[in-house]
Amino acid sequence: MDIKKGFLIIGIILIIISAISCIFGYRIREIYPTTIEIYEIGIPYIIGALGVIFFGLHAVFFALSAKKKNIE
Repeated sequence: MDIKKGFLIIGIILIIISAISCIFGYRIREIYPTTIEIYEIGIPYIIGALGVIFFGLHAVFFALSAKKKNIE
C-alpha cells in the first residue's frame, strides 16, 4: 500500500470514529457512565483532529507527487 493511501484511510477512519462518538455521545454516557471522563477530556475531538491531520498529510503528499510528475 502506498503511504498516501495509508494516510487517507487512517484519516477517514479517525474522522468517522470521532463523528460517531460525538453524535451518539449522550447515549453512550447514559449506557456507560464510566465514559463521562472521556467526553469531559475531549478525546473524541482529539481523535477527529488527528483524522484531519492525517487527511491533510495525504493532501500534502498528493500535491508533492503531482508536482514531481509535472517536473519530470
